[in-house]
Amino acid sequence: MTPETFRNWLAERGCTFEQTERQRGQGVASVIVRCGSRRSELPNASSRKDLEDEEVRRIMDDLDLPYDELPGPQSRV
Repeated sequence: MTPETFRNWLAERGCTFEQTERQRGQGVASVIVRCGSRRSELPNASSRKDLEDEEVRRIMDDLDLPYDELPGPQSRV
């Protein structure tokens, strides 16, 4: 799943996003995703590179959102 598709899906469910700032040499900047009182960190990856399934599942678990409602193949269930 592309990061853009995932972010749009999260936004439709009321999630908000905060850009973190990293100093040079301290790794990749990331985005904090908040859904109610829960939060998770989404790597600020290139929109051309798909997110790994494990990463998407971790974020979904952190935010307590149902993984099987994601757009795409229904084989995720």
